[in-house]
Amino acid sequence: MSRRAGRLANAASGVNKIAGYAASMVALAIASLAIIPAMIGADGPQAWAAIAVGQSIGGVAAVGLAYGWGLTGPAVIARADRPVALREYSESVLMKGILFVPIAGAAGVLAAVFAPTDPLLAVAGALSTASIGLTASWYFVGLSRPYAMFVLETIPRVLGTVAGIVFMLMGSTAFVGVLCQLAGMLGGFVACSVWIFRSSSLPRHSRLPRRPVRLVLVSQGLGVSSTLLSAGYVAAPLLIVSAFAPVVLPVYAIVDKVQRQVSVALNPFITVFQGWVPRASGAALASRVLSAIGLSAVFSLALGAAMLVVAPHFVLWLGGALIRPGHTTLVLMAVFVAMNLFESVISKAVLVAIDRVSVVATATLVGVIIGLPLVAFGSVLFGAAGALGGILVGLVVRLGIELAAVARYVRRSGTQTTESSLNEENQREYL
Repeated sequence: MSRRAGRLANAASGVNKIAGYAASMVALAIASLAIIPAMIGADGPQAWAAIAVGQSIGGVAAVGLAYGWGLTGPAVIARADRPVALREYSESVLMKGILFVPIAGAAGVLAAVFAPTDPLLAVAGALSTASIGLTASWYFVGLSRPYAMFVLETIPRVLGTVAGIVFMLMGSTAFVGVLCQLAGMLGGFVACSVWIFRSSSLPRHSRLPRRPVRLVLVSQGLGVSSTLLSAGYVAAPLLIVSAFAPVVLPVYAIVDKVQRQVSVALNPFITVFQGWVPRASGAALASRVLSAIGLSAVFSLALGAAMLVVAPHFVLWLGGALIRPGHTTLVLMAVFVAMNLFESVISKAVLVAIDRVSVVATATLVGVIIGLPLVAFGSVLFGAAGALGGILVGLVVRLGIELAAVARYVRRSGTQTTESSLNEENQREYL
């Protein structure tokens, strides 16, 4: 009876944590999507397209600013004691302080260059989105404290976005709305940092000294390279469409924004696995790997089907009936969202847990090399649908490489388990 009660308690705890992460991600996704009609209404579709280009570049900058902690950080914090966890976060804050000006500045310059119109709006979009790299969400995921993350980071970000919507509805420009989003992100970063340092305070003799900056840079190398490549693969198509097929940019921009925000809303599904899979070892770890793959596959299929039903109406509403993607484009968007979720579980939860971060970097690089040229050709020949088709091809290649690495790990784990069992049996017979 006690075992059953323990299992029920663990299940209830897991559901509670999923609900906490879901509250954060859904609130952020709704707020980020709700501001789009306000921006289009304030300054028109072309101004929104310029902001979207800036946000796309800013998304890559955010990953550079996060410097790999979003990928490797949850597992580190989940396994760390308080001194190690505090040092990890303080090192991340130091690195972000060093990197913020050059990375955000470069993102602003690129946004101004690539924006088809309104470079100032593109710069604002880039800076606002780049600031997401300051997030401390990875620390709370490692601690399994979703409600602390909701209060300290999500609420300030949502309030900033809501303030922007209100100002634009009252007659302000989209530029003001983007600045409000930036203010919300900065407020969340400050609140999280104050809470983490105060709640994790230690006597001076118990604190671990920070590692040299050079050592921190090297230690996060694989994590940041793989996440940068991944973010680049997500952001580059919008820039490619802007350069090669600018006439379809508003359509592609709205579809790109929807699929990104849906992915953000589904992050709780990934974060649960990020905290759960690494806590096992040996045969138990292999079992959790298989469970994570199976559950994420089923959920991804259901997600794709749901997107096919909901997406057409949702995209039409977001575009204010001014932007109307074709049926093929919407189908490809649904397939991409489903496959992207499945790949995210494999790369961020499974491969990190089994110490195969190098595979993530390699698979992402190969996917980029294959997929991005296809985006250029596809956008010219088939518009937004062609661009999405090119992205999907690259994602399929990436996922195939990652699944091959997982399969090798599972086979090796099964062989080792069998050999261990045979050795134990032989020992018993000998005794």
